[in-house]
Amino acid sequence: MRPLVFSVEDDLNIQNVIKIALENSQFEIVNFDNAKSLFQRLNEQIPDLFLLDIMLPDIDGLEIIRRIRNNSKYKRIPIMVVSAKTSEIDRVIGIDLGADDYLIKPFGVLELVSRCKALLRRFDDTDAKKIIEIKGLLLDASNYNVNYRSNTLIFTKKQFELLKYFMENHNKVLTRDDILNKVWGYDFLGETRTLDVHVKEIRKKLKESGLEGNLIETLRGVGYKFVL
Repeated sequence: MRPLVFSVEDDLNIQNVIKIALENSQFEIVNFDNAKSLFQRLNEQIPDLFLLDIMLPDIDGLEIIRRIRNNSKYKRIPIMVVSAKTSEIDRVIGIDLGADDYLIKPFGVLELVSRCKALLRRFDDTDAKKIIEIKGLLLDASNYNVNYRSNTLIFTKKQFELLKYFMENHNKVLTRDDILNKVWGYDFLGETRTLDVHVKEIRKKLKESGLEGNLIETLRGVGYKFVL
């Protein structure tokens, strides 16, 4: 079965480019030019991947991301922002709200297709069902749930994915590039600072849950190691 992509883009020329590129690469794609029509279709059908422009005529792409991530039916579906907004802050905001990739217009069709395939690999259902347990810290990737001693820990989507990657690689040294490529999945200026902030927040929440010590070691000039 071909992966189903919902693309929200109000520029008809770009719509056609996306449609042709993905259909030629064995994707099924449905185009929308506004958020209202997208959410109407979501009542009938759920895609494998979202492509979202930021600047739309009714609801902007950032608000669409918020609504998708706040709905349990859709929150496991990967989101790629495809936007002409190129500033670092725009990209950081999109990712922190729950987008999984950010492609800047104008883009190459080969890169678009490659990134779509990479996102689908990252969010394969077999990975989503994975449960990891280390010394009482339990992470269930099927429902974004983390528990320690019957206490539920609340993480943002990216914090959860980062913690999951740390737990999957318990006691292993992970370079910054390793982490950014796996969890963020693409390169842009400012990611290193974003990674540090996310690690700081994860440490804080683990400590508040009752886990003592420096569970995520910083290896200067290299990266991090999860040592629970």
